[in-house]
Amino acid sequence: MSKPAADGARWSQARVGTPQVAVKFNKFDTHSTAQFPIGFKVEDAKGNVYRYAHFSADTNRGVLVSPDLSETSYVDTDGVIIASGSVTLAGANVAGSKDVEISLASITANDFAGGSLVITDDAGEGYTYDIVGNTATTGTGSVVTFTLDQEIQTTIGSATDFAILPAKYSNLEIATTTDIAPIGVTCSTMDVSAKPFGWIQTCGDVGILQDGTITVGDVIQLSDGTAGGSVQIFGGDATSAVSALDMNTEPILGYCIIAGDDGGHGGFRIQCE
Repeated sequence: MSKPAADGARWSQARVGTPQVAVKFNKFDTHSTAQFPIGFKVEDAKGNVYRYAHFSADTNRGVLVSPDLSETSYVDTDGVIIASGSVTLAGANVAGSKDVEISLASITANDFAGGSLVITDDAGEGYTYDIVGNTATTGTGSVVTFTLDQEIQTTIGSATDFAILPAKYSNLEIATTTDIAPIGVTCSTMDVSAKPFGWIQTCGDVGILQDGTITVGDVIQLSDGTAGGSVQIFGGDATSAVSALDMNTEPILGYCIIAGDDGGHGGFRIQCE
């Protein structure tokens, strides 16, 4: 499993923008080392939007991808943020600091770089902080130190609940009903052992692997049928009673412009920005 930190990925908190060398942009380029910060944005004159991304698993072209949620996110968790009076790093977890200490096992360095730390309940509730990086699990109590891009606004402690949102454009793999946070469509076939960096399309007109019958104008969502990052008609079935489960649990992505064959690629207009 390829990981962004190990592959030398770079993140930036800067605002996205079109490069001055836009004329040299090639959406089919893949790279062995990062040529742009992860998430770097290019928009063409047609309104198609592309983002520079890191992949953690081989993928085909023209399929939906999602961050690997099991590796780069953390579920809503209670009681593991360390009280400010017990931290190993002086000043951590206190308003005005950019350091947060949490007791977490089996974390490697920068697993969550580029993600977001969300305070979900109790002291500091409602704040979302951008993660610059994190240490590996160390010492007694399995301490992990997170470095934030912003200062802590309200002191947090052992009663504070948190969750971690994944870095949006890194550790990408084929979107499934498990890794169900699709953020775009692959432009090229990715071989991560050789070149784990490349471009995805996040907005505009693009060909995507199609599951089932979809006609022009139909709303599309991530498929739970055909494996491999495909799209299906909203509700999952064009000819019989639709599944309420499909409507509620699979993200809506856009609509059909040109119908394709079941198991082939159709033409779709997506909005994943």
